[in-house]
Amino acid sequence: MTRVRLSILFLFIIFFMASGMQGAFCGGPKSEIQNLPSTQTGDPKSEISKDEAIKLFTDANEKYLQAAKCIAARNNQEAELKLKEAASQYETILTHGFGHGQIYYNLGNTYYRKGELGRAILNYRKAQRLIPRNADLNANLRLAKNSTEDKELPNETPVVVRRIFFWFFLLNGNELILLAVSLYVVLMLLLFFLIVLKYSWLKRFMIGFSVGLFVAVVSLGIKIYEEQGVSRGVVTASKCQVRYGPGEEYEPKFEIHDGAECLIEGEKDDWYNVYVFVGVKQDAESKTGTEEKVAKEVRKGWLQKKDVGVI
Repeated sequence: MTRVRLSILFLFIIFFMASGMQGAFCGGPKSEIQNLPSTQTGDPKSEISKDEAIKLFTDANEKYLQAAKCIAARNNQEAELKLKEAASQYETILTHGFGHGQIYYNLGNTYYRKGELGRAILNYRKAQRLIPRNADLNANLRLAKNSTEDKELPNETPVVVRRIFFWFFLLNGNELILLAVSLYVVLMLLLFFLIVLKYSWLKRFMIGFSVGLFVAVVSLGIKIYEEQGVSRGVVTASKCQVRYGPGEEYEPKFEIHDGAECLIEGEKDDWYNVYVFVGVKQDAESKTGTEEKVAKEVRKGWLQKKDVGVI
């Protein structure tokens, strides 16, 4: 009787988790733009439907292609107009809650064509969180970053680490959730068959799936912390002053340019306290023993919020 009750309990858990999977991922990014996820929360009167969003997306793509032809024909004025219209339409779709990696990617391409490297990199980074395996996206991001004025210091994850923990860098947050839930369901199935059928060899599979589930959950936690617990930004102004304090009355510390990335450590009023990932000249009087500490302090300062786009 006890075995029957346990069997019913495990079946209920498996059914509950399986039915919850579909609801958990119905809003995730899809590979086709026709399946735009909607997270609209604003005034219903200002919302646009999914069909309207798709129409805007298609029209924006067409304007982008027309702009590319105008650039090839050296009709820069017409190209600038088309790119401005395309960017506006992409922004409209995103503003109304249709978050899709392809939209961010196309918007980044549009800003890159316009010569706005900061906004291009900002949208490439946003797209990277949703479609991390897109080779064209990663190539365009590298191209944009190589075009920036400020020399960026190494802050990317080493290649060897990316290869060892490949699943973390290849999967986005929703995919990691799906992986963790799938491993949990399989683990519960194995446990059910172990109790009912008493196949001792299933224990080895359970250990393997338990380790996999643990790794998936830890990876998901790190991914969530990186994307939501740590604020990163990109300078979107052509150039701006990083100051000693949160106000224009403070002296400028150094100048930074369009496309430079930064870590946002705090904020006050209309200012961000940032740590920038670019090389900054150090004080010549600094001692060798404190060189690393001085370097970190030099790259800290305050930037106006209007000059920074948050990833």
